[in-house]
Amino acid sequence: MNTSVSVVMPAHNAARFIGQALESVFLQREAAADFDLDVIVVDNDSTDATCDCVQRDFGSKVRLMHEPKPGAACARNTGIAAATAPLIAFLDADDLWLPGKLADQCAALSAQPDVSLAFCYGEEFSDPPAAFPCNPESRPFMGPSGLLARRDVFDVAGPLPEFRCGEFIAWYGWAQTLGLKSLVVPGSFVRRRVHGDNTTRNRQARAEYTQAMHWLMERRRAHAAGAAGR
Repeated sequence: MNTSVSVVMPAHNAARFIGQALESVFLQREAAADFDLDVIVVDNDSTDATCDCVQRDFGSKVRLMHEPKPGAACARNTGIAAATAPLIAFLDADDLWLPGKLADQCAALSAQPDVSLAFCYGEEFSDPPAAFPCNPESRPFMGPSGLLARRDVFDVAGPLPEFRCGEFIAWYGWAQTLGLKSLVVPGSFVRRRVHGDNTTRNRQARAEYTQAMHWLMERRRAHAAGAAGR
């Protein structure tokens, strides 16, 4: 029986990277040829050739959408709303997957129906080489590019809070508060690209991390108060 996965890729001025990222998505079929991939690229108001690259090199293999509101969270939420598969994965346009990522995560979720989110291991690499400090050691990768989630997770936990930094940490913290279970498959399947335009280098975006943590704390307080009142 085929496994269907929607892959949501937010992209902002990613023309230099996005071809490699998308190729790494389609290479997942080498490990599991029966995958149905619903690949959604959400252009986040790019001013470079990101959209041209996607249309030229991938055509109808990819659904190209547009989200003008700034921030990867806004783009991911647009992709989630358009996703058609029962499983949803994220891959940032400057990151890469290694073959077997989706296959191992799908197998883990199939074997444990009470688990809603599957992560994997990952490592960082500098682009250009040696230009930026990074951690090349494989470790649990609890970021968006490492996730495969059941579609109904987003019905329970809601969309990601639309901050430009810290939004995924806040959303995952909220999912844990709601009792949604997660696991980490043992394989190292994500390569995070460290480069000069990472969002974490943007001071204005980093300032929103505090807002994201406040969002999580307020939700947890309200959730605890509701539980105490029942």
